[in-house]
Amino acid sequence: MESAQERRKPWKSWSEFTAWAQDFSLRKKVVGGFLGVVVLVGLVTAFIGTRLVRDTIIDRAQVRLSSDLATAGFILDGFRKNVELKVRLIAGSENIKELMSKGDLQGVRNRLAIVCAENDLDFLSIADKNGRVLVRAFVPSNNGEIVAGDPLVMAAAKGSGGSGVRLFTKRQLAAENNGLLRRLAASSSETGMVLESAYPLVDSAGIDSVVYGGVVLNSNNLIVDQVSQLIFKGATYGNRPLGYVAIFQANQAISSSLKGPEGLPLMGFAGGAAIRKMVEQEGLPTIAKEVQLGKTYLSTADPLRDMQGGIVGALEIATLEEPIISEVDRLVTTFFIVALFGVLLMAGISYFLVQWINRPLELMLNAARKAAEGDLTQQVPVIARDEVGELAATFNLMIRSLAESRIKLEEWGRELASKVAEKTGQLRQAQEQVARVKKLASLEKMADGMSHIMRHISDPMVPVLAGTEETQESATNRILVLDSDEKVRELCERAFTDEGFQVRVTGLVEEALRELEQEFFDVVVADVDISEMPGKTLLKEIKYRQPEVLVIFTAPFKATEEAIEAVNLGAYDYIPKPFGPHQILLMVYTALQTQRMVQQTRRQLAAERADTIFQRLPVAIALADKAHRVVYNNRAFVELATRDGQEQVVKGKTFNELFGVDPLDWAKGREEAAGSRWLELEKVGRTAKLYNFKLPEEDLRVLMLLDITDTVKKDQMADVFKAETITKAQQVIHQQMRVAQEIAQLLGETTAETKAALFELMKLAQEVGEGK
Repeated sequence: MESAQERRKPWKSWSEFTAWAQDFSLRKKVVGGFLGVVVLVGLVTAFIGTRLVRDTIIDRAQVRLSSDLATAGFILDGFRKNVELKVRLIAGSENIKELMSKGDLQGVRNRLAIVCAENDLDFLSIADKNGRVLVRAFVPSNNGEIVAGDPLVMAAAKGSGGSGVRLFTKRQLAAENNGLLRRLAASSSETGMVLESAYPLVDSAGIDSVVYGGVVLNSNNLIVDQVSQLIFKGATYGNRPLGYVAIFQANQAISSSLKGPEGLPLMGFAGGAAIRKMVEQEGLPTIAKEVQLGKTYLSTADPLRDMQGGIVGALEIATLEEPIISEVDRLVTTFFIVALFGVLLMAGISYFLVQWINRPLELMLNAARKAAEGDLTQQVPVIARDEVGELAATFNLMIRSLAESRIKLEEWGRELASKVAEKTGQLRQAQEQVARVKKLASLEKMADGMSHIMRHISDPMVPVLAGTEETQESATNRILVLDSDEKVRELCERAFTDEGFQVRVTGLVEEALRELEQEFFDVVVADVDISEMPGKTLLKEIKYRQPEVLVIFTAPFKATEEAIEAVNLGAYDYIPKPFGPHQILLMVYTALQTQRMVQQTRRQLAAERADTIFQRLPVAIALADKAHRVVYNNRAFVELATRDGQEQVVKGKTFNELFGVDPLDWAKGREEAAGSRWLELEKVGRTAKLYNFKLPEEDLRVLMLLDITDTVKKDQMADVFKAETITKAQQVIHQQMRVAQEIAQLLGETTAETKAALFELMKLAQEVGEGK
């Protein structure tokens, strides 16, 4: 009892544990150790797995929220562009221009009201170029109010139309449309958020006035409902919509797809504190939790800015957190059940394997004990042919060998000792020889490496051979060096100047930024650890001034992590300090080569895109040389010139060969004149309208042929019908005149009524003849 109690005392160190466990059998040790490892690995795996599952699901939800927010922003921006397009088309209306030129303001107001209703605009007005309102769509009278404080209106007065988000006061909204005040009352806001657009109304004398209009977002659920339907597709969770979309103004929802208990959209509720701080105060998008109607939502928002860049509100996307947590709990529970099942299964398998392996070992242990007592007749049964069976067979062979060699054991022992000593000496000699060979090989490699390094230092590699195209291009490249270390500045200036670069060096951030504002640079070599500004902020300022410039950071060892972050944010690369001239030159040349390859790829893609657009144009276009041969054309030209659409028939042929007429004969001597002409294309039986002009600095002419065959046929049919109608009318009139004359002859005289009838028939015949 006392020994058992001593073994069960708690362990205070690893040695005490091993001392306590050494009394157990091998079976218990193996089973216990194996189960301990399985349980420990299962717990660690379960813990890590649940964390990974939870983080993955939440990260996926956050990524989807960010993607949904981008989609919502895209839809809102599309709505703004739609408003801008409507106002632009209204500004180009010839009807409104004609009414304005006549001074018919009432007619303009009526037309504005109709157009405003047709285009779903909340207000539409016209002001002169000084900002004085001339007419409003929904206000009968005008008091000459000045809207010069509206930046969009004043920009349009200068000829630059546009659109944006802007806050209107109650007075301004009432002046435009008194009915809009009810929308503000629904959201309890003193100002209204408006998508406004303004475009100049241009007449023959220039910009005379400005058309401006917009849509009020307060209590306007069209946008948020459209975004909500696109993102959530009407999905619900527990009789509640899966999420909502809202537009905030001053931390107050002015438009929302969130429904209240009555099923009506909620207005005026406040956003979360994190959303308010990050979006409305700092202008940064963020993801946070917030509670609405007793439910927790995972939400993200992006600031809404006006034309001056000021934050006027926020666009928020929110989804219920409960489905996410439920999915996490379900997966975690499943993971734990699977892990528990795996632990139990491994425990059963391990117990069976230990029993199977341990039985031959126990038999060998009993035989070894008897052999130690002198009984060398014991044999262990060989159960399997695996390693344990081989061990049992070897044990049996050992017992037989012991029995046979017992007499010669001492003699063999002495002989073995002498042989061991001899072999040991030979082995030591061999080991020493091998060690010497390895040492010589290492010294030889080290010598070769040092020789290579010395040759490289004494004769550094020239990055680009003189006279090549790349060297000629690099002579025009400009490099700006910003570093607080004077030695680094001198090294870079000397190295870059020797290579033919144009170099500017400075140790001040302010001076470097001023240089970037005044001149263009291809590469900026900057110190990421400069004291005036953090590296990431410096990169942002450089890219703000010249987005395409290549930024290479120099970094001491302590700033390596900051340099890596800067590279991830858009810098080309970084080079650790200290460095030599050939190292910085190699990096600069590599950066410039990469930039040239990117620019070449962009030019190639742009050329391919332009050719695709040219081929898809519905107007037949061709390029002709001096001999009036076709050298390039689009698909529409092939369809006009051929019946089967074979392009090889067109290439290299003249217009006479293709159409039976040469359009360029009409254009001779008219290179500077603009105009058009109808052409009868005899060979293809078509009628086309010709436009042509000469390419600048090229001996080529561009011909555009617009197929108007169908239009001409319709006009000809109309002329024939008109002529037939007039002819028939004349025949009827002349017949009536003859009848009237015959009646007059029968009566013997011409009465006043007969004269009047004849006069009217003659007048009608004359008018019909003139009409013909």
